[in-house]
Amino acid sequence: MASCQLAMAQAEAGSMPREPSMPYTVKASDKLIVMSRQLLNSPGDWKEVARFNGMKNPNAIRVGQVLQIPLRFMQAQPASAKIISSNGDVQLAGSPAAVGTAVAEGGQLQTGANSSAVLELADGSRVTLLPNTLAELVTHRSYATRDVAKSGSSTWFSGLVRLAQGGLDTLAAKTTRRATPLLIQTPTSTVGVRGTEFRVAYDDPATQNARTEVLEGAVRADNTAQKSGAELARGQGAVLNPGVKDIKVVDLLKAPDLSATPADILKPQALWPMPMLEGAQNFRVQVAIDETFSKIVRNLVVSNGNADLSSLPNGFWFARIRGIDAGGVEGFDSVRAVQVVLPPPPEVPPTQWSLSNDRLDVANGRHVLQFSQMGLDASHTIHASVSADLPPYTPMAEASANGAVPRIALDLGILEPGARLRLNLTVTQADGAKVIPLAYLITGQSGWGWFEGVLQPVPVVKP
Repeated sequence: MASCQLAMAQAEAGSMPREPSMPYTVKASDKLIVMSRQLLNSPGDWKEVARFNGMKNPNAIRVGQVLQIPLRFMQAQPASAKIISSNGDVQLAGSPAAVGTAVAEGGQLQTGANSSAVLELADGSRVTLLPNTLAELVTHRSYATRDVAKSGSSTWFSGLVRLAQGGLDTLAAKTTRRATPLLIQTPTSTVGVRGTEFRVAYDDPATQNARTEVLEGAVRADNTAQKSGAELARGQGAVLNPGVKDIKVVDLLKAPDLSATPADILKPQALWPMPMLEGAQNFRVQVAIDETFSKIVRNLVVSNGNADLSSLPNGFWFARIRGIDAGGVEGFDSVRAVQVVLPPPPEVPPTQWSLSNDRLDVANGRHVLQFSQMGLDASHTIHASVSADLPPYTPMAEASANGAVPRIALDLGILEPGARLRLNLTVTQADGAKVIPLAYLITGQSGWGWFEGVLQPVPVVKP
């Protein structure tokens, strides 16, 4: 990785350092002995710094002079990292870890099956640990040095995460001053970046191959076993084989088209068909609670054409799919909201139910919707959600009730006359099966009083 560090330091400092270093600009008030005590681990290290900078007289410094100081001589402060998302079995040094838990240098994070976590570094970079991942925060510190463009000091960041098994999705902060690239290291590879979005995986114990894919920006990937490396740009990936010197950089497969992929995944089989994608030998399927995929609950490689999601509880989820090429490199993602549903048994017809006696009570612009339901009983749960009649249909009022409750009311708040809202109704049986959903259009009214028969049936919109 030395070559990566040299190139990065050279690009930012404008000099030719022989090892990772940072610039310091001498100011008028600087005295050599004081500066050495404030910046260096030991004042005696100044001789090495002077030699590093080719100074003929190590005791002579001048105002405005830019010195390159090797990191190994510089004082560093531990930086603060913390867990900002935790789902399922997440442990720090063998103990349960929750959101807000601080992670210091040397801290080992591990996620169990169907579990994930997001670690935020001091520079704002975020590292997502996929299920069944073990990683260590090896280096996480900051350095202070004088910036030639500023009157005060600047803080530079250095971080290294070691991946022992599993996979990491990394979003490196772009605005951070880096003393060294943010490094992701596996037993056989090192990937260094300054501001980008990329993946690193070390999940093949048999071959000990490492894999990296760049979604944005660029990275440097080094095969530490073979002492070889390659530059990867956006949309490129590579597999690093510890037994092969050459690194083959390939283009990532495009994001698959999910327009024909069903949004409903029917139990008990819950087999989700994979899309067609040129060049894809297999597919990666990840399922999360949230659309940002900070809480990943499934991480599957699908090789037989269907993803088995039968272990997922009924409900709404976010799924992303990407193709895997013949070499094992994974491509761009497509995301889809899906619903895992247990349909009624074939011999049991769907429950027939309907609404009646619907009305809007309006006062000072505030609208309250009321309606009665027919055909349900105490074994059913009805959920009502009102949203604007436009994607993404974010709920603005919700209510849930036992099927034995005859009448439901929702406070819609202040509405403008003519405003269009959508009422979505879902019913769940005691066994978890979803009953046929209903949807209605509501229009905001003017004046005072109540308005009957305001619900107009419309097609149900699926995620």
